[in-house]
Amino acid sequence: MKKILCFIIIAAILATSVLSLTSCDKPDIYVLVENILQNKDDAAYFFDAELSIQIKKDYLNEAMPEKMTFKINGMVSGSQAHASVGLVQADGENIDLKTSVYKKDNLLWFKLDDLSRIILDLLSSTDFIDEPVKTLFDGMVDYDDGSYLYFDLKDFNLIFFDSYVKAIDKAFAVKSSVKYDFKKDVDIPEYELIPGLNFSDIKNKIEKELLKLPGYRYSELYIVMETDENKNNFINILATRENGKKEILEKVKIDCDLAKVRENTELAFIGDIIPMRYLLELLGETVSWDNNNKQAYITQNGRNIYFTGSLIKSKTYISLFQIMTKTDYLIDFIEADEYIEVKIFRK
Repeated sequence: MKKILCFIIIAAILATSVLSLTSCDKPDIYVLVENILQNKDDAAYFFDAELSIQIKKDYLNEAMPEKMTFKINGMVSGSQAHASVGLVQADGENIDLKTSVYKKDNLLWFKLDDLSRIILDLLSSTDFIDEPVKTLFDGMVDYDDGSYLYFDLKDFNLIFFDSYVKAIDKAFAVKSSVKYDFKKDVDIPEYELIPGLNFSDIKNKIEKELLKLPGYRYSELYIVMETDENKNNFINILATRENGKKEILEKVKIDCDLAKVRENTELAFIGDIIPMRYLLELLGETVSWDNNNKQAYITQNGRNIYFTGSLIKSKTYISLFQIMTKTDYLIDFIEADEYIEVKIFRK
């Protein structure tokens, strides 16, 4: 899933060249992107760049050209930047496709159009983006209505891309050059951007859909519940995909009372300590609310399964006992002491 997260941020401008973070000889185009993202108050310059991307032999297919050339030009002024990106050549044939990118403060906007669709196809054809991810993304955006996709740079960390360098080097050979002009006065106009699509919203929707697909869904959740020095409770999860890949999920704050569980370990099974929606959606379930019965439920094997629980700060907390007796999931209780440790897995 994280492959879709990284491609939208930079690839819509420069395909995969900017991801070569650990190379001793960084592509010039990456240095340019790095400078733009740094938000230097005294930055003021124009730039012209050329980028050549060649797909390596083992990743070639009939759907995409072997070599593509892009020309990028734009301007930077402090925390603002604007770039025009053009695909000018593919396998020696001249092409005239353009898109635009705009940055203001911590927001980065990409125009969704024919060129951004081509770049997505390029990444998909080289297996950098899985086909189900591409299909879901295509179903959530419209490339023909002039809309923009925007990303909050506060959520962006260049170090995040390090794990993808090997995959990029296998698929692409990249050459680039950048020229700068610091002499002219830079005055970036205000752009009227129509309401755009929020990257975080699309990312969350795709993640939820992928969790329902065999091969992508989690087969096992190893859960550790803890209380910090300020008496805040958290749930930590080591999740294992059906393909064997393990992921440490982000720590999530919970509002149930774990102190009682530590005093009576039986409550680890029968106490309402599990955030229902969060946990069951990780397992690919759709959690719904029956307003007549005032109960949350999921649907398994064609039948609705209702849960009784405790409503705490608008969230329903349920017991492990209900998950074990009402659903198709198995539970291996490990320990309830300083940390409460539980494993939930598919049959």
